[in-house]
Amino acid sequence: MDPDSRRSMDLKSLIIETADTLGMSPVTLATIISYETAGTFVPRKKGPKTQWGQHEGLIQFGQPQQKAYGVDLSSEEAAIRSQLGKDGAIVKYFRSSGWKPGMSELDAYSVVNAGAPGRYNASDANNGGAAGTVADKVNTQ
Repeated sequence: MDPDSRRSMDLKSLIIETADTLGMSPVTLATIISYETAGTFVPRKKGPKTQWGQHEGLIQFGQPQQKAYGVDLSSEEAAIRSQLGKDGAIVKYFRSSGWKPGMSELDAYSVVNAGAPGRYNASDANNGGAAGTVADKVNTQ
């Protein structure tokens, strides 16, 4: 098996494990990661620079969040292992942001784009995100 196929299988299984730990659909988590990495699933994907520094990773952690949740971007393998899985940064971030198992896809996007569930009319456009509210992104983008 070539390295790209192995990486894809590893990412898939870890996304499923992460989603299961959160009580979230794996499709929802994979779609969020795809959106936040511009479809690449690159675990060290660089995003915008904001007041929280350089955003990087599968859900675009700002630098304070990288430190707080243990995101290790020193290598691709470290980035994958530190962000995904039952003890990964994504699980820690979602839980600390108010996520509860069974919440909606809209709430999942709200956690990533607005820092908490239920913030459907919030926008991260002023921080380098795409134009539109959380609800716009889920419903039309």
